[in-house]
Amino acid sequence: MDSLSAASLCPSAGSQLSPDEMKLLAKLEEQNRLLETDSKSLYSVSGVLQSPTSPKTLSEDDIWGHVIKEWDDWSKRKVGQIKVLIRRGVPAHLRPVVWQLLCDAQNVSVSQHYSDLLKSSCPAETLIHRDLSRILPQHQLFQKLRDATCQEPLLNVLKAYAVLDREIGYCQGSVFIVGLLLTQMAEEEAFCVFVRLMKDFRMRELYRSSMVELGCCIYQFDSMIQEQLPELHSHFQTQGFHTSMFSSSWFLNILLSSLPITAAMRTFDIFMCEGLEIVFRVGLAVLHMKQTELIKLDIEGMMNCLQNLESWESDPDGMIEAAYQIKYNSSRMKQLRKEYTSIKTKELEDQEELNGLSSENEHLKQRLDLLEKRCSEQLVSQMKKELEKSLRNAARSQNTLKEMQTNTLQIEESSSTVPDENSVMYLQTELISCRLREAEALTGLKELKQHIKDLVKKWQWQQVHCGGQQKVSSAQNDLQVELLSARLKEALTQAALKESHHKLLQLQTEDKIHSDKLKRTEAHINSQRDHLRELTSQHQDLCSQLQQSRQQFSALQYKIQILSKSTTSFSQTTLKPSTSASLEHNDT
Repeated sequence: MDSLSAASLCPSAGSQLSPDEMKLLAKLEEQNRLLETDSKSLYSVSGVLQSPTSPKTLSEDDIWGHVIKEWDDWSKRKVGQIKVLIRRGVPAHLRPVVWQLLCDAQNVSVSQHYSDLLKSSCPAETLIHRDLSRILPQHQLFQKLRDATCQEPLLNVLKAYAVLDREIGYCQGSVFIVGLLLTQMAEEEAFCVFVRLMKDFRMRELYRSSMVELGCCIYQFDSMIQEQLPELHSHFQTQGFHTSMFSSSWFLNILLSSLPITAAMRTFDIFMCEGLEIVFRVGLAVLHMKQTELIKLDIEGMMNCLQNLESWESDPDGMIEAAYQIKYNSSRMKQLRKEYTSIKTKELEDQEELNGLSSENEHLKQRLDLLEKRCSEQLVSQMKKELEKSLRNAARSQNTLKEMQTNTLQIEESSSTVPDENSVMYLQTELISCRLREAEALTGLKELKQHIKDLVKKWQWQQVHCGGQQKVSSAQNDLQVELLSARLKEALTQAALKESHHKLLQLQTEDKIHSDKLKRTEAHINSQRDHLRELTSQHQDLCSQLQQSRQQFSALQYKIQILSKSTTSFSQTTLKPSTSASLEHNDT
């Protein structure tokens, strides 16, 4: 059977049409919707076809048999009639064929390589096994697949697609879609239909890890709730109940996890024909029907209420009729998509800016750490140098202190009294100054002695030189000899004077030391006198205290004598020895 090429039945076909054709197609779609919602309008298939809720006057098998037989013509010219037929419900035994026709599953190129895909390794196989063991026992959709032998086709289809499309891989919501397909058709046919759904029905975009398409659907759905059910939306906002908490699973598995099996089949029929629009319609119809109940519940109660939609199990036609009474404006949905795109673009720009700032912050932090490390290294090096310098200074100071202590010990040995700390420091200072003056005097004396030696040598040389010159007159020689002799005498006199000055300095130093000793002795005597005065004063105070104690003791003894007279004879004989003993003890 030829493939379905109508743009309205294959969502990806719109990209092959020109803008004028797209506008014309949109107008035709709008007219079809108006006709479909009009209860008075009639569509004829082989003469008779009425609205979705009208009584069926022709055999469904005859109508669908004609549609399947002439599918190429119907898919090109009678798109609206196909939609009405599908909304009324596809016969159960014809669903496998109709679903494959609606998505053009016969032309899936990978169907021939299905067995090769199963032989390849799949990283998500363990995850698929875990989800199947958790989901299959809990949902009525998988009643026929709970046997281990029936679970193998489900595992094979999910694994084959995960190998085929490694970018998307495996998504948990696909379990429900593949499970529903396997209840209607063979394993390879289900795989082909699922591949076409992923490619042409926006499911692949919904399953992306970025979740951009899913976020857009949730944003559109939340806006529809706000516009058509403002009271319920306000309750959601008050409770902190975001639309994504319940609607994300609705879009990912086309409401299959929440609806009863009969209603899920009808919804999936329409999805195969019209795409995700039915999810918006049914979801909003559910909220409209349960609005009064939801407003009274908290978050947990609302989640339980929206995950179990068993009330439509007996009336799927009523669900479809309620869904198509919901206002769905395609232009408004496109506008909401543009709004969401702009919001995500702004968020992406903000995120990129934030990432840039974070990267720059990290770079600055690394640079700061490097600078801190360098500064710390320089500081450590500088502190090390300062420490070495301090150690050298401390060593020099310690050596100087040792010298001063040695000098102090020498001075203390020569002194009969023990000076205090200030006196020791003073003596050390005087001793150092005396040593300096002595060193200067010795240096001057050495210079004088050297100068004398130089003069003697010069004088001797002059005598030899003058004696060897016969042209120089004897008078000049005599004068030079006298002059040199006078200078020699002057130098000797200066040397004697220097030596006398040095002795004088020594005598002055000794006199200074003895004077300091005398002063320290006088100071020590004065301190001893002060101490004696303090002891005398303390002695006088103790004497006065002793006198007072004796007076108090006399008064106490007088009282005891008075008391002893008034006691009995037995008490007198007993108390007298103790009183006398106590008195002797106090005297002692």
